[in-house]
Amino acid sequence: MADSASDVIVIGAGIVGCATAYFLAREGRQVTLFERDAVGGHASGFAFGGIIPSLGDVTHDAAGPLSSASERLHAELGESLSAESGVDFGYRRKPAVILALNDADESALQAASSALSRDPHANVRWVSRGELTHIEARVSEVVRGGLYVGDAHELDPHNFTMALWKAAEKLGARQVASDVTGLVTADGRVTGVESGGERHMADAVVAAAGPWTGGLLSTIGVNIPISPLKGQILRMKADDPPMTVSLWWRGDYATTKPDGLMWIGATEEHAGFDENLTDAARDQILSSVVEVLPYLATAELVRQTACLRPVMSDGLPVIGPIPGMDGLYVATGAGRNGIKLGPGMGRAVADLVQGRAPCIDVSRLGADRFTGS
Repeated sequence: MADSASDVIVIGAGIVGCATAYFLAREGRQVTLFERDAVGGHASGFAFGGIIPSLGDVTHDAAGPLSSASERLHAELGESLSAESGVDFGYRRKPAVILALNDADESALQAASSALSRDPHANVRWVSRGELTHIEARVSEVVRGGLYVGDAHELDPHNFTMALWKAAEKLGARQVASDVTGLVTADGRVTGVESGGERHMADAVVAAAGPWTGGLLSTIGVNIPISPLKGQILRMKADDPPMTVSLWWRGDYATTKPDGLMWIGATEEHAGFDENLTDAARDQILSSVVEVLPYLATAELVRQTACLRPVMSDGLPVIGPIPGMDGLYVATGAGRNGIKLGPGMGRAVADLVQGRAPCIDVSRLGADRFTGS
């Protein structure tokens, strides 16, 4: 039995899938979004939501144009999307400081500060330990100083994902709460999806199902090297005053969110599709943050979360058509940068689906780098 046809089917209601649905619906396309769980129910709903601008020359970075464009989209959506969707996602400017904890950190960050000082638009500078203690007095003696990033922002990742979807829904997109179990193909073309024992037809299908994308594509013989990267985050309650900046170090971070809790993270674990919470991850995060912010040793653990981020074998996102399979597109693999890159990935694949060159240069992020086509 076949359901009614759509212009585009999007698989996955994370940040990338919802952004894709939003940009397509904004141009009048009939979009059906498939999600077996809830909007933002996996990595996009449990991410940190910090957006630090790209630092330095990104022209030689394959994902550099995507990163810069996505930052601009965040700023635009920060002004308009809450009103469009009716969902407040708390987009706000909040400076960040990338901390130096040893000689190597200090040398690298000071060099970055020196290089960026030549850019009149870069609100970035090195701050000594003395100046840093005026910004955040509770850092430990191990902190040497840091790179102050004045144009960093934060948002609520779950609400942002939901805002994209609600705005798309208001524009006519619809959601099917069901698992996609297969892709419908005919003569080298994907013509729809199988879900709930039915076939749902479309002119194009976008696979944006995070780390589960690989398994879905493998059902039609397409193999891309994607895997889950587990990340756990803690939310702590401290009686001390909230932090006015977010702090980043060695892949970890700490910030006070609008809910009044300290969000601290995050781990990087290769644990397959296991989303269970672990004491080992909790202890690892606590050890790292107490080294930098000793006052949090007595903070109360309120919540621990875990999610699976999609990562490609080369660490870069994959965006674009699947070679040799007309009508099928993929957009995933942003890893820990999913919230930052999500709007740009959605915008780029929406352009490609509509048969035009994307307004964002994603030419070095195509699936052809894996398929050899």
